[in-house]
Amino acid sequence: MNRSFHGTLRSAAIAAALLLIQSAASAIEKPKQAAPPEAPPEAPPVTIAPTDETQFQQTLQRVTTFRNFRGLSIGDEAIDQIARGEADKAVAGLSTLAAQGNRDANIALVRIQHLCNSVSQSRQQDWQAQLPQVAKQFPAERAGRVAGVLKAQAEFSPRAKQGCSQARFDFAGIESRLRASAEAGDPASAAELAQFVRDPAKREALLQTAISKNYAPAMYAAASNLLMAVQRGETTENVSKIRDLLKVAGRSMPKAKLDLANCMSLGCDGHPADARTALAFGTDAARDGEPTAFLSMVRMPWGRQMPRVQLLAWQYFGDQLNEAGCMGDAYIVTSLGFAQSIPMLEKGQPTQVLDAAKSQAETLWKDNGERAKKENGCR
Repeated sequence: MNRSFHGTLRSAAIAAALLLIQSAASAIEKPKQAAPPEAPPEAPPVTIAPTDETQFQQTLQRVTTFRNFRGLSIGDEAIDQIARGEADKAVAGLSTLAAQGNRDANIALVRIQHLCNSVSQSRQQDWQAQLPQVAKQFPAERAGRVAGVLKAQAEFSPRAKQGCSQARFDFAGIESRLRASAEAGDPASAAELAQFVRDPAKREALLQTAISKNYAPAMYAAASNLLMAVQRGETTENVSKIRDLLKVAGRSMPKAKLDLANCMSLGCDGHPADARTALAFGTDAARDGEPTAFLSMVRMPWGRQMPRVQLLAWQYFGDQLNEAGCMGDAYIVTSLGFAQSIPMLEKGQPTQVLDAAKSQAETLWKDNGERAKKENGCR
């Protein structure tokens, strides 16, 4: 457990044969051969001018950090420091708070440990080598920004590694405080510790401690664990709990709301599939700006309950939200998703349908844009 806790981003035979063939060929008259075809012209080099996305990249990092620390009262300063790659400064401040008994600060330190572990193991990306794929997969009006984000990410990575390398973690103190808080019944600490416990019975006991106090992340974790067990064929017991746990967790966790919609629309929890009821939960997750909600509605049965105008309007809404940086470091993946889904939905549609979708998207943004931005820490 401790190691996971502390440690836990592509011959001569042939030559002889050829010589034999050439020798035999010299004994007979060689047939006349047509001139070889001209080689096709080389493709012109990829010329994508990356835009300066340094500030935008910081927004993406901040949103990712905000989502990672959702539910923890640690203040904006620590979040901003991590978003700038200054993990050492964040750890210093949070360590002081944790030593003073701030349980949320201690949990944040656990998450920064694992963040820094991922950062230290990540490899520096050659963003320029990715430009040919960017040119193929993104429209010209979007390719420059995507290239700029790749460049900004490559420039951010060394700063993040340096910040993590300079961070001073009191590993023993962090673990001791986390265990003590969990044993004292703190639901957030119990749910956090459960992730690093190998014994299934002990892990479940920790989650149940948190669930008994209506801690939403513990409910979501328990539902996810049960769902995976069902999918692997490890259990068929208590599958109906999946829906109940996701419903309660979804009151404060958009991701749980979306998982509930996907689960209900497929009938994954022992209940018959109910895409129409699932539609309400999936749409509400989209209102919250849950990054994966928009592409899920294109692919999942609950999304197919929508008229084309409404479905396309939500794609426009999600694309606008993503361009505001509100989906964090999923920006490029999500941009690619919209670059595929929007043209697919627009194809063959009359002008009045497209105009109606754009008008509805404007209304959706007016009604839900601020809510989605707040939910994701996007500013």
